[in-house]
This record gives sequence, structure tokens and C-alpha cells, in this order.
Amino acid sequence: MRNPYEKYIRMELLTLALAVVIGLIAILQGYVVIILLSMYLLAFSIFCEGFLQLNTNRGMDGIKQFVKAGMLMLLATILFFSL
Repeated sequence: MRNPYEKYIRMELLTLALAVVIGLIAILQGYVVIILLSMYLLAFSIFCEGFLQLNTNRGMDGIKQFVKAGMLMLLATILFFSL
């Protein structure tokens, strides 16, 4: 029997892997905009983890992950507009 949240687990892992790969490529090439894209992907991965925790009766941990994702998105947006 499959986990009912398997789709969200896969989405979390996929965005985390994409963030790592895109971030490494961007650092090696020196593209700041692509580094910011990888930060957004990382924030989305944290958001998915928070959603999973919120739906598996670990509400406080889920809320903490939402706050982390929001702060990371806010920081990335501020950095994007300061370029």
C-alpha cells in the first residue's frame, strides 16, 4: 500500500535535488540569478516538508518549516531586488 503523501514526498525530494544541482552549476558558472532560483527551489522543498509534517499530526514542526521557507523566500527576494 502506498503512502497517501507519496506525491508530496517525491516533490520535496525532486525540488531538493534540483536546488542542489542548479546551485552547484550556478556557483561554478557564477550566475547570481540562477543561485537565487536555487534558493527558491530550496524554500519550496522546505515548504513541502512543512506541509507533510502539518498533515501527519506534527503541527508545530510544520509551522516552523513554513516560517523557514517564508524567511528564505523573503531573503531571496530582497537579494534579487538589490542586484
